[in-house]
Amino acid sequence: MSDFGVKKPASTAHPVVMAEREWSGESERRCDFATLWAESYDKLRTYVRIFVPLLHDADDVLQDTAVAIAKDFDKYDPSRPFLEWAIGIARNRVLQYYRKRGRDRRMIFDVDTISKIEGSLMELEPHIDSYEESLEFCLQKLPDRARRLLELRYTCCLNATEIAEQLKMTVQSVYTRLSQVRVTLRDCVRRQTRESGGTAL
Repeated sequence: MSDFGVKKPASTAHPVVMAEREWSGESERRCDFATLWAESYDKLRTYVRIFVPLLHDADDVLQDTAVAIAKDFDKYDPSRPFLEWAIGIARNRVLQYYRKRGRDRRMIFDVDTISKIEGSLMELEPHIDSYEESLEFCLQKLPDRARRLLELRYTCCLNATEIAEQLKMTVQSVYTRLSQVRVTLRDCVRRQTRESGGTAL
């Protein structure tokens, strides 16, 4: 936790520290930025992870987003929701990420889908914190092998054949087990979210 209370990925430089040079000494505006960033961090991270599934790459995109937000913060209209404005900047950084990588990384969502995802995120924004807490709780309850399966699929972005090779399973078994784990995780998250007084996403 920094002096500003802004969370960061442990393995990367602090976004606010990197952005410090962009400020012209306006301490009040800098404080406003730090507060709004801290409040929106988890939602922005969720947004970036939807489009950039590789954890290290997602953290890099999020860091670039923080620097861009700090640099353009004077353009932010306080009458608008900060998260909505920040998501627009994050979207540009996600698209930039795919443009830089060309055919090595392909954006799998079209413009309409991106807009729908952003709209849903804004609608559900008040409930995201309780959802993420429930998800983390339920992930920890899964057996080690089930968590490893999800990690290989959604963090490492391996396909079923590659997962089967790593875990010494058949491809069909990978599909079946992934389906079972997703259902288990979904039901657990819904139950845990309801018990905590939130709304299941």
